[in-house]
Amino acid sequence: MITVKSLEIHVSYHCNLSCKGCSHMTPLEKEKFIDESDVYDTLKILSKYLHCEVIRLIGGEPTLNRNLASIAKNIKEINIADKIAIATNGIFIDKIQEDVLKNVDIFEISNYHYSEHLTNKIINWAKNVKEKYNIKTYIYMYEYFRESISYLKNEDTDLIKKIYDTCIVSHDWQCFNVFEGYFFKCPQAMAISRNIENNYMDTNGIKIEDDSNLEDRLYEYINDDKPLKACSYCLGTVGNFIELTQISRDKYKDLASDEIKELVDYEFLEKNLEKSTGDMFTVEKVIEI
Repeated sequence: MITVKSLEIHVSYHCNLSCKGCSHMTPLEKEKFIDESDVYDTLKILSKYLHCEVIRLIGGEPTLNRNLASIAKNIKEINIADKIAIATNGIFIDKIQEDVLKNVDIFEISNYHYSEHLTNKIINWAKNVKEKYNIKTYIYMYEYFRESISYLKNEDTDLIKKIYDTCIVSHDWQCFNVFEGYFFKCPQAMAISRNIENNYMDTNGIKIEDDSNLEDRLYEYINDDKPLKACSYCLGTVGNFIELTQISRDKYKDLASDEIKELVDYEFLEKNLEKSTGDMFTVEKVIEI
């Protein structure tokens, strides 16, 4: 049995925000939700060979999915994870139904706006659900993102390897994704497979099929030190700082069309290669409730 930190499930493909630099490439997505029966069948197969500390329901924006309560309940019953978490931008936090709260252990809220009003609303809500449902909430306060993806292929194999070796999303946080029957090392690999030409799920991910070789294939894939094909379009976690900006959805591709070598924070990259990392992203403060 393989044990990992986390799996992520995109319960909503789309989002109520359209952030420049979104690493899930969500601004390109039309309104769509997961095929629930398909993901349950996939997780039941995967649970025979892999267990995780937490399954994180993400998006897009997961709270847009009106079936969130039944999704959390059904996934918990599969017993592939110790805990269920929801990762949200917090805008609709006070509209979450009680049935959702009964089946969730953790909320991870990324407060991209950093507005006093939204922050206070989230804090008050988190205190209430902790008292009533014993739910732990982490509120991450952001002021900036880092560049994440480019449509232009990086041809520098040495740079690709350095970006891959320093990618905390895959290696340290283990933000593994289960998406449409495939297992991915990270949400970027999934997003690039869906949105950038000549990238395919079979190339960047592992097909989850119930066969005697699945555990070996997963183990080899997770521990492989070679970058994925998708890594040629990705900045991992060493892109330059960019401001948190909402953009029109048709501008996302235009704003992700610079060469990767121009988007790398080289000083930060070298620090990470030396294992002397600072803050990977730009979290100004983490509020734990």
